[in-house]
This record gives sequence, structure tokens and C-alpha cells, in this order.
Amino acid sequence: MSKKIPDSKNKTYRIYAFIFLILIAIAGTFYTIDLIDTWKIIKSERSEKTELRQLKRKDIPIQVISIADIMANTDRYVVIDVREKEEFSQGRIRHSLNYRLGEILNEEKVRQDLIQATKGKERVFYCHDGERSELAAEMIQHEFGGVNYILKKGYQQIKHNRDNQAIWEGSLIHLLPQDQKNHRKLWLRNKNVMVKTLIDLSMYKHEKVRGLENKIFLHAPILLMSNQQIDHFIQSLGKEPIVAMCNSKVSCFSTRILRYRLEEHGRSLAGFVRLREDVTHLKGI
Repeated sequence: MSKKIPDSKNKTYRIYAFIFLILIAIAGTFYTIDLIDTWKIIKSERSEKTELRQLKRKDIPIQVISIADIMANTDRYVVIDVREKEEFSQGRIRHSLNYRLGEILNEEKVRQDLIQATKGKERVFYCHDGERSELAAEMIQHEFGGVNYILKKGYQQIKHNRDNQAIWEGSLIHLLPQDQKNHRKLWLRNKNVMVKTLIDLSMYKHEKVRGLENKIFLHAPILLMSNQQIDHFIQSLGKEPIVAMCNSKVSCFSTRILRYRLEEHGRSLAGFVRLREDVTHLKGI
């Protein structure tokens, strides 16, 4: 005959089972939230739409040119690379000139120099995926006129088409000095941010951020800033460890550029926070 388990023990087992189920439910909830946050980041990183599109001027149409057209008549065109100098140093279209976007947008002297350097040629602007180049071409078209083109999808078009690679020199794989592993170690969660002030690298300034209450945000969209503006900004920073904040593939790419600029000033990036928001849902994008 089997021994009957006392009711008191049955009750204890049920309590333990209930607690165990509650713990599983709580863990599952946190895991689901983390998955949703991760998906939002992945979606933002993969999107072909970025906040840079919101800066485009609809009243200045810019012509698109193909690589085949450039290769067919190289004497007719001059190619202007508007990427950062670190990108340019790793790989570029052969014989292209490097005028980063921030300089074109903010420095009249740089624009004048660009026009002088490209005199008598039709200008072709390009970048990583076509968005920075369009902003640069719009500025030059508005101020100087002439014949200005953009290379649609820029480097991406070259990377994924073997025929187009004849125009390229340097690396087609590594676009920045190779320290991605060390850079990934700088990623911080909101709860780990101990500094009072964060550098907001997004294209549009944040006034407040959930999880980062009582923080001060210094807006520095460095891809849109001139070298002089970046230098002055870095020089204005106090002695507190420097932590950046980004919210998209564009602004998070800027954390890499900020690192290099800080190192030029003998400073370092202590970390950066990747906000879990999908900026492709911004109005107008």
C-alpha cells in the first residue's frame, strides 16, 4: 500500500511550484523585452532609411550618375568623396578628392577650394550609401550651380558589383581602422552610465531619455560639423569621462569617428549608449 503524502507537504509543494512558475514568467517577460529591444536595434541598423534623409532639400533636384558613365569618360568628371578621412584612408574611388560633408556644410573657404579644385569638370559626389553625398551636392548646387551628380548608393554599389570595383583602390572590406572588438567593449547599458553629461551624437537633439533621467546631453552631430567645430567642442569638455549616446546606424557610426577625434586631442571615449529607438519612424523619413 502506497504511503499517503500529508496535506501539509502537498501544500508546500504547490507553493514552491507556484513560486517557480512566477519566476519563470518574470524571467520570460524580461527576456521578451530584451528581444524586442534587440529587434528594434537590428531593424534600425538594417533600414535603408535614415534621419539624414530628413535633411534633404526637396527644391534642389540632384542628378544621378552610374559608375559605367564615369569609367567611360574619366576626363569629364571629378569624383568628390564626402566621407570621413578615416574611411577615405582605407579605400576610395581612384583619383577622388576628399572633402568631408561637415566641412562642405559649414566652411565657405572649403567650398570655394572645392570649386577651384574641380574647375572645368562635372562633379560627382559619393559616400558610403548616397545620403551624405546628396547633402553635399545640394549645398554646392545651391551655392555655385554647375553640373553636379551623386553616385547612388556610393561605396555599397561598388562593393556589391565586381565590374564596378575596377574604379576602386584600397580595401573593400574594412572601412575604418580595425579595432571593432575593442570598440564593442565600450557599449554601456543605461544603468551603467555614471557620468552626469553625455555626448548626444544623434542628428536631432534629445531633451530627455528614459532610463537616463537627470543627465545633461551635449548635442554634437559630428558628421554634420566642421573640423574646427569638432575641435572646439572637444576642447570645451571637462575632465569627466566621456560617454557618447547614439540612436541609429548613422549616429552610432559617429561613435567611431568621435573616438579618433578624441585620440587626436589626447582624450579617449569611455563608452557609449545605444538607445533602443527606431529612428526610421520619425516624421518625414
